[in-house]
Amino acid sequence: MDLDELLAVARLAADAGAEAAMRWRRRAEELTIEEKAGPDDLVSQADREAERVIRAVLAAHRPHDGVLGEEDGDAAGRSGIRWVVDPIDGTTNYLYGRPDWAVSVAAARVDGDELLAGVVAEPMLGRVTAARLGGGTWSGGVRLPRLRATDLSRTLIELNLGRGAQKSRAGRMVDALVPRVRDVRRGGSAASALAQLADRRVDAVWVPGLSPWDCAAGVLLVREAGGQVGDLAGPSPGTWPASGDVLAAPEGLWETLRNLLFDAYADVA
Repeated sequence: MDLDELLAVARLAADAGAEAAMRWRRRAEELTIEEKAGPDDLVSQADREAERVIRAVLAAHRPHDGVLGEEDGDAAGRSGIRWVVDPIDGTTNYLYGRPDWAVSVAAARVDGDELLAGVVAEPMLGRVTAARLGGGTWSGGVRLPRLRATDLSRTLIELNLGRGAQKSRAGRMVDALVPRVRDVRRGGSAASALAQLADRRVDAVWVPGLSPWDCAAGVLLVREAGGQVGDLAGPSPGTWPASGDVLAAPEGLWETLRNLLFDAYADVA
């Protein structure tokens, strides 16, 4: 397979999704907002239209590939490649007019979910971060330098609160981190958070409770920038953690953070 081709298609698809989302953002008062699983799980016409145009780009350029998207589910292919798509990661931020939302498009092997190419576009910030397997991570036409661990006390960590029983442990998680690190942030978009780590706008990311579309592209961005990704059970080479609990950091910091977080979630099913 041609990894450069996959990356080029991912970029075209992400650009198309970003354009659709921004068109709706300019007429946000017309959006009909629905709750999916609850008041913190929102969807609108913008999400659905952005995914439709992403799928249209993928179908035009890679008609035999499968697609897994947040809004329209799984469509099987026959090429051995599947696209993992989040048209607007951080929909709540998007609907409130906040900048921390992203369009995420990744290509992975169906067998084993090995990540091959990924793009995260942050339209409100004018940023696009992209990577393909073995090719490094790029933004603004420049290859990003490899991530280096900071001292724990100077580490800025992007996080979320997780789902279900994980939320009840959020206080313990914050207690484990805050006395030992520079500070924590909660932006509300896992895709954006992972892109921020790849280009050093944050030093580490802990975002439990994700679906594959939330993190697939971002995981590749971090890994190709020299970072390590896994969950509290250990690293997940080549793909996203099957648990959906994503810890991402430079290699020299990752294990230290895993150990700090482990006890906070030890009794969560």
